[in-house]
Amino acid sequence: MVMELLSARPPSKCFPRLAVTFCLVAFFTLLTLGCNRQDAPEGKQTDQSSPPSEQAESTDGSTGDDTTDEASATSDEADTEEEPLMPAAKGDLRPEAPWPPETSGEFPINAYKNYEETGDLPAIEERGTLRILVDISNVDSLHREATQQDIEMEEAKRFARMLGLEPVVLYAENFDQLIPLLNSGKGDIIANNMVITDKREALVNFSTPTADTQLILVSRTDAPEFKKGGDNSKLFSGKTMKVTKGTVFEVAAQKLIENNPELKLEVVEKNYVELMVDVAEENLDFTIVEQQTFDLVTQFKDNVKANYVLPTEFQLAWAVRKDSPKLLEAINKFVRDSMLTRVVKRSVGDLDEIRKRGYIRVVTRNHPGTYYMWKGRILGFEYELAQDFAKKENLRLEIVVAPTHKGLLTMLKDGKADIAASLLSVTERRDNSGMDFGRPYMKERVVVVGTDDDQIDSIEELDGRTIHVRKSANHYDIALELQKKVPGVKIELAPEELNIQQVIDKVADGDYDLAIADDVSVKLEHSWRKNIDALIDLHIDDNVYAWMVRENNPELLKAVEKFFDSKGTQKKIAILYNKYFDSPKRTRSEINELNAEGNISPFDEYVKKYSDEYDFDWRLIVAQMFQESTFNPKAKSWVGARGLMQVMPDTGKQVGEKNLFDPETSVRAGLKYLEWLHRKFEDKGISPENMMWFTLASYNAGLGHVYDAQDLAEEKGWDRNVWFDNVENAMLLLSEKKYYEKARYGYARGQEPFDYVRKIQSRFRTYVALLEDYERRKQEQEEETGQLLDTLYPQFSQWVGTRPHHVASAGRP
Repeated sequence: MVMELLSARPPSKCFPRLAVTFCLVAFFTLLTLGCNRQDAPEGKQTDQSSPPSEQAESTDGSTGDDTTDEASATSDEADTEEEPLMPAAKGDLRPEAPWPPETSGEFPINAYKNYEETGDLPAIEERGTLRILVDISNVDSLHREATQQDIEMEEAKRFARMLGLEPVVLYAENFDQLIPLLNSGKGDIIANNMVITDKREALVNFSTPTADTQLILVSRTDAPEFKKGGDNSKLFSGKTMKVTKGTVFEVAAQKLIENNPELKLEVVEKNYVELMVDVAEENLDFTIVEQQTFDLVTQFKDNVKANYVLPTEFQLAWAVRKDSPKLLEAINKFVRDSMLTRVVKRSVGDLDEIRKRGYIRVVTRNHPGTYYMWKGRILGFEYELAQDFAKKENLRLEIVVAPTHKGLLTMLKDGKADIAASLLSVTERRDNSGMDFGRPYMKERVVVVGTDDDQIDSIEELDGRTIHVRKSANHYDIALELQKKVPGVKIELAPEELNIQQVIDKVADGDYDLAIADDVSVKLEHSWRKNIDALIDLHIDDNVYAWMVRENNPELLKAVEKFFDSKGTQKKIAILYNKYFDSPKRTRSEINELNAEGNISPFDEYVKKYSDEYDFDWRLIVAQMFQESTFNPKAKSWVGARGLMQVMPDTGKQVGEKNLFDPETSVRAGLKYLEWLHRKFEDKGISPENMMWFTLASYNAGLGHVYDAQDLAEEKGWDRNVWFDNVENAMLLLSEKKYYEKARYGYARGQEPFDYVRKIQSRFRTYVALLEDYERRKQEQEEETGQLLDTLYPQFSQWVGTRPHHVASAGRP
């Protein structure tokens, strides 16, 4: 079962049509069996095109937590009635996407309800918001996760939260607007890798420098070398150089032209990142950029070079308005304490240390009862409680997803998390492992789980049966106690990477005989499948759930206990229990609504068509499509990625597709790009399932970053050819300075591809299980139809079996 779920290639084709006898039931019993299927419009064929350049897509329409929301594709509120999904006509483009602040906190300057504020820090604190100005072109030209600007933005957001302010990122239309916007009170700081110059220092105050840089004359790789102090007429004759207006590059270009008049100079509004891309794409001969921009673009364009490095060194810094000494003092302290001395991820400190760094790390598992995504939103019983706790403590919440159940304990021990919150039972074994538990918030009975056609009336009937449990779970201890009472019970260990939902799935699928689970897990399963059941209550009286912390964190433990003692939290728990366990409408409803005929999206027809053409599992592609756009064909991310598969326009052109808001076009473009990425991992000793995970990670983060993660994994002693628990962990490290400085393709937001692949894999498994359940239910329905016919019309089956030609002529005189 596991290998089938991990397979990157299709194990089966489309489901068969209903038997003719099923239609006859309606005729003979006068029952109405309707079908509401609406066929999608016929697609158009396009010519094959050459492979695209190594450009990553702007993706991850999913994640709703603080670390992954920036690149989300937008979708409507889940609780409102959605409009019918219709194909977009040619030219039917959304001029801008909604920018909900609760999701991203990032706005184009004209899309934000702005105000004028030119005061110092006290005036800003009264507003409660820190407006961070950046140039959108810095991140709009290339893939979102690749930009050096992300480092600046994340640090600026962290600075805002440290001050107790809500960070809002405002994107200027071009670089030249940044200082005027700041000085007119339309923003509070500039965090844009701005070079310190005398001219700018007359207009704004700069913080302590955040980095040093140099300016680079950029050309294509086939251009002659610049001769310092020599004759460069051959290099520059008949050539054009463009630089961005208002930048230090303009000043450097003017000086260069003085000694090389044969080179034509144009000063333009276009952003310097885009100008360097123009050089790479042979639309421009030369430009000047600084080192970080050069490193950024060469992640994706390998046909440009640093033809000449200008001798003068520059410094980068944040900028604030003049007469803002308190704000400048706070920034300088933050830069010294936080940016120049990198915060260590591993931390076992108590609440005072947590408050200093400004965020709390909660480790959990990806599970419908704890933490999961639905229609692009991050939800879960534990997740919502963790959000409330972080808010109460005025901290930012960072969710850490443990890859195994055992990881909940080890990650907490190792200082990679501060709290473990994953429907954890309070056990003596965990308590003796250096852990303490907060106030219990839930009590559930413990049951033996089996298929719904099984029956166990007493524990003695478990003799000879096999129970599967994970050794790290409290159910293992319960199984050992049960074995003392019934020695004939066999205990088999389930893999640690499985969550309880997956263990129960294996029971339902016949891979496991029995399992032990809490009743709440069975309730979750009953929200979408009925072929498993709680067979017998084991009467474990002290099975209670609580949050787990290190025993050397007494202040954090007190804060947790105070949180759960509050009336507000107790009321919230009752609401959340009903929401997630008594009536969990959101667990898989986005699929169930479409599952009446074996469909899992409104666009299955297109996905099956092109998945078959490019040899992918169509169910996996639907899972990816949901992650990208939540099945919204008009979704548009803030960086311009479009349609169901969130393909960037430039990538669309390179694979021969234009109208990316058209559902069929978007699916076709996405699969063309996936196929190109997939070929990059062929003949490298990587298994088929891992090739698929690497392909998805590359679609999200960029091929270059995945290559870097493979190299880093090998350096760490991990398997470079295995994604889960190996290369994905190396990807996480590429957001740390000591690692990304050495990487060929630089900084990467590793958490995003980490989450992206895991969420798609989880949703893929859910889709497979639901479609198998559909097959079972359809077969049962057909069997019930036959039984009904035998009862109402005993002669019917004999008539159909002996004279099948009468079916075609039924109703004729």
